[in-house]
Amino acid sequence: MAAMKSFWALGALIVAATCGSALAQPAGALKILVGFPAGGAPDAVARAYAEPLRTIVGGTVVVENRAGASGKIAIDALLGAPADGQTLALIPASALATVPMLLKSANYDAVRDFATLGSIAEYGFGISAGPASGAGDLNAFTAWAKAQSAPAGYATPGNGTPQHLFGAQLQAQLGVPLVHVPYRGGAGALVDVLGGTVPLLITTEQLLIPHEGQGKLRTLFITSRERHPRLPNVPTAREIGLAQLEVTDWFGLFVKAGTSEAKLNELRAQLSRVLASSTYRDSMKQLGYTVPERQVSDFARQLESERALWAERVRISGVQASD
Repeated sequence: MAAMKSFWALGALIVAATCGSALAQPAGALKILVGFPAGGAPDAVARAYAEPLRTIVGGTVVVENRAGASGKIAIDALLGAPADGQTLALIPASALATVPMLLKSANYDAVRDFATLGSIAEYGFGISAGPASGAGDLNAFTAWAKAQSAPAGYATPGNGTPQHLFGAQLQAQLGVPLVHVPYRGGAGALVDVLGGTVPLLITTEQLLIPHEGQGKLRTLFITSRERHPRLPNVPTAREIGLAQLEVTDWFGLFVKAGTSEAKLNELRAQLSRVLASSTYRDSMKQLGYTVPERQVSDFARQLESERALWAERVRISGVQASD
């Protein structure tokens, strides 16, 4: 539980440090939009980024939460802002790729309408079995699930989330009957898996860190390319022969397309300085995220590739676009 307490303590400190400037929003302030509520993981990453950025720019940096519609409200706010580089948005790559497929009102294009500054934090997902199955590894869970009279449930933070879509891919890959059990956020899903109500949990690696090795939850594998330093005994998908289930998501910083090249270069240089700072790296270590060691030179191509992968997961899941 110490890791969970430190997570919230760090979040509280960052929120406290930024609250006043967020309310004031003086002219010329650099604004970072976050499409999710204060206190959540995207918000914590954005505020951790804003802290050293203030020192670098020598001015005010405001983190503004525009929560709702899987991040679309913040995206719309970015697209409605001037293309002057003063308004940024922190967006999970999966959300930028999937929201246009899942929301009919999302009429933007992930490549055409945005300019990418870079990735600031990377993470994978963990697949964990609770006490309902008693499974200690994926083979044991698969055997248990196949022996049940009804499909085993997998809990996620909600319909249309990356975890939901990955669960559909997992079911197809393993040939195991599973049924999606959506929650309004990861906390509720975790509680019910720990309590034995739902046998399987798919969530971010960070949410699992405080619970791994505590007896009730056993993470079967993670989807990152390498083992997580704070989950050293948990194998990766590739290590257990499921390389096709390797998934790494990332938080990217974006500005509106049409921002001048000079401004983009300035913002990217600032990003590189933040990623190199001990303040930011320590925050990400505490939160359980990986700091990218290099930036992809052609993010448009990367986004196209990832959009194709998420489109296939949407197809497998059978989720229909709605509003």
